[in-house]
Amino acid sequence: MVQPISKQAIYVVFLRELKRYWRAKARVISSVAQSIFFLAIFGLGLGSFVGDIGDVNYLSYMAPGVIGMGLLFGSVFSGVSVIFDRQFGFMKEMMVAPVSRTSIILGKILGGAATATIQGIILLVVAAIMGAFTPSIALVTGAFAAIGAMLLITSGFVGLGVAIGSTLNDFHAFQLLSTFVMWPLFMLSGVFFPIDGAPLALQAAMLADPMFYGVELLRWCLLGSGTAILGPFGWLISLTVVIGFNALMIGLGTYLFSRAQI
Repeated sequence: MVQPISKQAIYVVFLRELKRYWRAKARVISSVAQSIFFLAIFGLGLGSFVGDIGDVNYLSYMAPGVIGMGLLFGSVFSGVSVIFDRQFGFMKEMMVAPVSRTSIILGKILGGAATATIQGIILLVVAAIMGAFTPSIALVTGAFAAIGAMLLITSGFVGLGVAIGSTLNDFHAFQLLSTFVMWPLFMLSGVFFPIDGAPLALQAAMLADPMFYGVELLRWCLLGSGTAILGPFGWLISLTVVIGFNALMIGLGTYLFSRAQI
């Protein structure tokens, strides 16, 4: 008999992920500090040599990409909780409960998306303090839109992390594989340089990167513009790709988790 989706089970797993994140102070500090390092060294330091990109300075251009980096790394590494729960026996305890695996994994994905979004909000505040954004009413509205975009972006990449974690039993293998996946996604997302002036082959690789559209969506929310290559409706294209990637990864993560051996 197929168990129906349980809202209570989703909430319990979601709350557990939030509590685990809050108690892991070292994880929170290290992940945020790494992104702040990129903002300070590249955005402020390298920005004085690069100058403006389009209508914004280099720090402003980089800030949405660095926020995206925090979202990406925080999201994918949320999938490691599947391995930890399996190794320490907690996963077996959840599986004996009369709830579906889909409810459990949806709770994990929502919890991972929420914790990664918290990191993104912290980075957004830090970037604003550094002067990456011009204070205005539009920025306040854009910041709230950016938080919604963060939740969309993180849900898809948490699904990717869960998919990886569901197929592995070793934490070190997960770390190596996820890093192998994340760094190309990050480097091709357009955080350091615009796609417009890149070679054709590199442009094709960047357009195939789902994180590129996530960063573009954040730029539209926070800066009010994006890359010229996507045109004036770049925000709509980016939103469509992010939602499609989100649905695909959540579906893949749920499917692989439901077939995983506990």
